Amino acid sequence: MKLILFDLDGTLLDTLQDLGDSCNAILEQYGYPTHPLVAYKKFVGNGVQKLIERALPQEARTENIISTLLSAFKVYYEQKPITHTKPYTGIIPLLQELKSLGYLISVASNKYHEAVIPLMAEYFPDISFDLVLGHRTGRPAKPDPDIVFDSIQTLGVSKQDCFYVGDSSVDMDTANNAGVTAIGVTWGFRDEDELRQHGAQHIIHHPQELLAIL
Repeated sequence: MKLILFDLDGTLLDTLQDLGDSCNAILEQYGYPTHPLVAYKKFVGNGVQKLIERALPQEARTENIISTLLSAFKVYYEQKPITHTKPYTGIIPLLQELKSLGYLISVASNKYHEAVIPLMAEYFPDISFDLVLGHRTGRPAKPDPDIVFDSIQTLGVSKQDCFYVGDSSVDMDTANNAGVTAIGVTWGFRDEDELRQHGAQHIIHHPQELLAIL
């Protein structure tokens, strides 16, 4: 049985606008400069704490300030109407086909777990994922391979039968650190050069191209 592990933000879902809007709202609330949407393509990928840290001015990146804004961001993001987030074109048909072909499909995200679950329920109500994991308190974030090891152990799959699909250097590093096949996608937040520099074994430009690799 083969397992396809997907990153969430920038791979399955285009969340950039809502993440950027939420972060800018919190920055403005606390009197810090905001950023254009394109800047958030580089800020995201390592979890929400790192997002807040990168969005803050260098001199404001203290533990207390990051912690305060992180708490405020989580409250705002969870209560804010999600107006722009959507699955990338072709993702839902791909997931449906993978399930029909008998593949295991799972999510392994650096987004905090409590935010991942409602997003999955909202945007993929008819897709039966075999496992969904976000970043959990006390567990290391990607690119540490912990979340991949947890997934393959839970689902009873070998490394040789696991494929990790993501849009960033963090995802490619995670796959390589875990010893599973690294597949980079170009429709997300980072470019092909970054993916190749971080060890992508395959590059795809449209979701359906994944099937030929498997």
